[in-house]
Amino acid sequence: MRWLRGLGLGGLLLALLLFLLFWLVTVPGSSAPRTIIPFSDLSKYRQWLDDYHPARLESGQTVALSVQQDDVQKLAILLASTQAVLTHTQFRARITPDALQLEAWYPTRWLDRFLPLQLTWSPDEPFRLQRFWISGVAMPGWIVSRINERLAEVSAVRDAEQLWQTLSPVIEMGDGSLTFSTEWTDPELTGWLNDFAPFWSGSGQRERLVEEVEWVREFFIADGRQRIPLRDLLIALAERPNLDFNQDGSAVFGALSYATLGSVSGMRPGVDLPRMPGQRLTLHGRYDLARHYTLAMWLGTQMNPDAALELATYKEWSDAETRSSGFSAEDMVANVAGLEMLGYLRRIDAQTRKGFRPATDDRLMPSRDFWEPWLSNGAALNERQLRELIESTREQLPFK
Repeated sequence: MRWLRGLGLGGLLLALLLFLLFWLVTVPGSSAPRTIIPFSDLSKYRQWLDDYHPARLESGQTVALSVQQDDVQKLAILLASTQAVLTHTQFRARITPDALQLEAWYPTRWLDRFLPLQLTWSPDEPFRLQRFWISGVAMPGWIVSRINERLAEVSAVRDAEQLWQTLSPVIEMGDGSLTFSTEWTDPELTGWLNDFAPFWSGSGQRERLVEEVEWVREFFIADGRQRIPLRDLLIALAERPNLDFNQDGSAVFGALSYATLGSVSGMRPGVDLPRMPGQRLTLHGRYDLARHYTLAMWLGTQMNPDAALELATYKEWSDAETRSSGFSAEDMVANVAGLEMLGYLRRIDAQTRKGFRPATDDRLMPSRDFWEPWLSNGAALNERQLRELIESTREQLPFK
């Protein structure tokens, strides 16, 4: 029995030592930065895509794009969020003439603690990590090599490296910014990027979006009400013959986002797209909830749904720091519900979809008494609270 007690005491001491080590190498959530991704960035990134879309580039043309370090860290956040294990990782970028350095705060999912990391890349080898620190301690070369081996096995990294080699860009790095320049010559690459590009870029994709905007416009006019419940429009969409939400979702939900956002969408009414009548879509009687719901659905067609939810989260964290309205729990519930509805419409078959009848707004999104406990007078929810809100919203929804 004595050896059992000794074993138990040894196990307890080991657990205490491991907990102490965990506590020393991590930092509280309040110490992890929240990168601001303002809504206006969508218009800026959209303009980039318009300017550098393959349909607008000519063979032999030299193109260049300058990126600031704050854009690098925002793009790093969005890319990381496509991997579930990296969701809500925070980044800070530092660009010098010699290297690109990323500081990362990885969420441990325990006691709201984050693990500080530091990674360095060279422009000469952009797909190989040069140095790696954990909580300020440099990792030995064999660990860095192992990380590089694991990165090389990720299909997205391999695809990006192949694209990089095809473009063969020239990289110029300065203090706080870097510039990519390349000569556009590859017709096969043009075709591939045309398929990849968002719906608003390229003549064929834009024409498809215009068709959907005109359908929504006609629906508004025929309905006649000033305030139209979003559920009525979704029912009408589900009843349309031969509508494939996997294939057509980009244009369909892009049109709905444009109808709710107007010029804030980055598209100019009457110039880029037809003007909409003055009517509004509502969810639980509110315009703002319908806007978040439809925009989340559209973003879910443009990127990994986890990345779309991540973008919505950073938008709310941005509001908490920069706008009097602060962090909105109800907006987050609408974002989650919109993405869940998109997934539901994609999963069910055409016949089941035609029977889709959300008779009340509560079928689309929980009502106020659900999100009331998460209202925080504009203060941002922390990591644990946000995960709880998201999972509780998913459990509350009647469609699976």
